[in-house]
Amino acid sequence: MERVKVEMLREPEQTDELRRLAVQLALQLPASVADARRVLELTSECLDEFLIERHSARARARRLWRRPQPVEAVSASAALSRVAVLLCCVGILALAAGSGAVALRLTGYGAIGANLLAVTVIGLLFGRGAAVCSALGAFVLTNWAVIPPAWDLDLPTTYEFIGLAMSIIAAIAVPWIQAQREPLRAASLRAVQRPLRLLLRRAA
Repeated sequence: MERVKVEMLREPEQTDELRRLAVQLALQLPASVADARRVLELTSECLDEFLIERHSARARARRLWRRPQPVEAVSASAALSRVAVLLCCVGILALAAGSGAVALRLTGYGAIGANLLAVTVIGLLFGRGAAVCSALGAFVLTNWAVIPPAWDLDLPTTYEFIGLAMSIIAAIAVPWIQAQREPLRAASLRAVQRPLRLLLRRAA
């Protein structure tokens, strides 16, 4: 009760102070009614923006204290990242070529499967662009080092062109499926659950 009484006593004082500030603002408004209304509208917009920014104090602090990196540092970091991605892709393709060569020696097949697995892994890790480039690189590497005669570029066979087409499809489809995983998963479950429910209702 005492707290309510104190707040009721403070309300007239706060109202008088706000009224005094409103009068000071009104004295600074232009003489034209249209201009005065425009000023008040702009003041309201600025106040809304200030309140929104006030609620995100952490974001404001980050903007204030964050120091922009020099252009040279950003370009060097981007170049280093690209080189690292290139080395990772080359390593994965080398492992795929080695495993494909072993499978080809043992069973007569397996080079395309190894390339397809490598392109899928690269697409999951580094995205569509790296996967498509790796599919082309795997095609050349397989023709040069895996398919007999080894260490010699020959005219690609139909088998190799089919492998290239499958690798490019995987390079494009796998990153897209990864990005749309949740919607595709929900749609697949709905498509399977509807016939199951109908079968269960008919069986009941």
